[in-house]
Amino acid sequence: MPAASPEQLDAYGCQAEPLVAKLVANAKESRTLAELRDALLPKLISGELRVRDAEAAVDVAEPM
Repeated sequence: MPAASPEQLDAYGCQAEPLVAKLVANAKESRTLAELRDALLPKLISGELRVRDAEAAVDVAEPM
């Protein structure tokens, strides 16, 4: 099997790099959302926390 030329490798890198960066960002966001869910859901179910209070906590945790 022939090896890819440096130009082909460069072209691939230019296409793949943004996709890999997005993949990493999505994985981090997924972990953050799972942690937030795991922290809030038991409190919501038990009644210890109300939805309005949870929304306020999320707003504080996520700077815009």
